[in-house]
Amino acid sequence: MLRAALLALATWTVFSGQHSFPSSHWATVIVSYALATVGWMVWTVRHRLRGPIGIPPYVMAISGAFLLAAAPNSAASIFPFVAAVSAGMLAPTRLALTVPAVAAVALGIGVAIYGHSGVGALAYSLGFAAATFAAGGRRQSLLQAEQAELLLAQTQRSHEEQLRAARFEESARIAREIHDVLAHALAGLTIQLEATAALIEQGANPDTVLERVRHAHELARDGLQETRSAVGALRGDRAPAAQRIEGFVADYSRGGQGVATLTVTGDPTTLNDSAGDAAVRVVQEALTNVSKHARGAEVSVSVTARAEELSVSVENLAGPSGSSTPLGTSGGGYGLKGIRERAALLGGSASAGPTAVGGWKVEMTLPLEPVGSST
Repeated sequence: MLRAALLALATWTVFSGQHSFPSSHWATVIVSYALATVGWMVWTVRHRLRGPIGIPPYVMAISGAFLLAAAPNSAASIFPFVAAVSAGMLAPTRLALTVPAVAAVALGIGVAIYGHSGVGALAYSLGFAAATFAAGGRRQSLLQAEQAELLLAQTQRSHEEQLRAARFEESARIAREIHDVLAHALAGLTIQLEATAALIEQGANPDTVLERVRHAHELARDGLQETRSAVGALRGDRAPAAQRIEGFVADYSRGGQGVATLTVTGDPTTLNDSAGDAAVRVVQEALTNVSKHARGAEVSVSVTARAEELSVSVENLAGPSGSSTPLGTSGGGYGLKGIRERAALLGGSASAGPTAVGGWKVEMTLPLEPVGSST
């Protein structure tokens, strides 16, 4: 609407008769006005914020300048001014200044032909250049605003990706906690129930069977307690790592599954929460696997807390012949996978494999934060 109003104003002032110019100027006025109007129409249709300047602004600048020289009392200056502003909005200032430059040259030629004052031509020329600079500043503001919006969108996408990664990591951590607790508790309970069923089939003394049932009940109760402890760990409330490891080793020996010994070297109280949890879980998982695959095997558990490194080793001798239980075929290998994930997240390493004497060994090494350090 504004563009149409400006064109109507220029047209009315050129042909209103409120100014006078020699009849010899009419040809220049008609041709210049026609070219300027065509350039204006094309510019109106194809105007964009960015892109090449194109021909229309140059046509408006040159023809508008000649029209202004031929009809100096009209509003013909609208054409070169609009051309200068359009160029400033379309292209970098250095390139856009070519439009007011050609308008100034054309106006200078027209003024020389028609014998008008050069002071007015100079003032108009400076005005054209100022319009281009002003439009260039506006263009830069719009581009910076657009870039700021793009940067904000990228930041939001990055933040969303970080949130998704954090949620995935938290889900994996919870999955490891659930597996470590349930796999250990249910494995021990299942072993006791299998043993109890075997005693009943063999006609064992009722007192012996009752003792097994009571122990299975204890395992179920301990499993419930361990589940509560895991929930507390997820909430940040943990028992000392050394105490929890001692409990798992004692449970293994007390359950009649074999003899387990624990050797602690160094000061286990220096374990931070993450490393302590990892040590507890690797011992728990390893003992559960021994119960499943080598029932009755002797197990040695070693925890060494050096100044800046924690190492945990769980090694079992070969179990009695045929010691593997139906429970040994259960599981999907998530326990060892969880151990490796824990170690990797803490900058350490974990491995598991057979030993030369026919047993199995699980090892994990983690870096420790120096005492007194802060995160």
